[in-house]
Amino acid sequence: MADYLTDEEQAERLKAWWDKNGTSLVVSLVVAVAAVVGWRYYQAYSTDQANSASEAFRSYLEARAAAEPVDEYLAVIDGDHEGSTYHVFTLLYRAADQVQEEDWEEALALLERAVELADERNVRDNARYRAAKLLYQLDRLDACDEQLAAIRSPGLAAQVAELSGDVAYARGDVEAAREAYQTAVEAGRQEPGQVFPGLGLTELKLASLVQAEGIDEPSEADPPPPAEDAALSEAAPASAEGIEVEP
Repeated sequence: MADYLTDEEQAERLKAWWDKNGTSLVVSLVVAVAAVVGWRYYQAYSTDQANSASEAFRSYLEARAAAEPVDEYLAVIDGDHEGSTYHVFTLLYRAADQVQEEDWEEALALLERAVELADERNVRDNARYRAAKLLYQLDRLDACDEQLAAIRSPGLAAQVAELSGDVAYARGDVEAAREAYQTAVEAGRQEPGQVFPGLGLTELKLASLVQAEGIDEPSEADPPPPAEDAALSEAAPASAEGIEVEP
């Protein structure tokens, strides 16, 4: 019927339709345009942020390696890139530095902060494992167990089992320690591609307990599990497989 309407009638109908639907149409168009522009802006912003964080982290590592002041770079990372993976990595490095200074509580606080902020599971579990190592050194065995129980990265299975054995031995539970060391050895041998630097030492721990079969409590003749203090000073980020990386 619209073909038979006069120009004035069609104009009136168009005006009525616009009065009814024009506002929502304009809003929809504006929202659509804003979404496209916003997404492009976000992508550009994210790229700029990533580049800025990467550059600050690189400068931090270079200054740290050269024993130069790092506060300037840490201020950028802590302020502009808080919660990023680069931020978490600096927390791990700072924890290692505090261990070298024998400031155990500060090192533990940094590691716990890294656990809280890390989005990637392997990085978070690496921080948990290092916190557990430190808690073991501080003889906080229950807290150490809690951290170990939360670790899920397959790449840390052997390390977690070994430290669980150390905790069990410290409590005088030789049987549990032997089982944990056996698990650690099996996990360390299972994947040829996995790197478990402590495999040989764990095998020695297991052998010493196997030879002591039937002894209820560790005697002075039993070699206590090495604490491996040096491992705590290597608080570097984990790779995608959860393997430790030297600073």
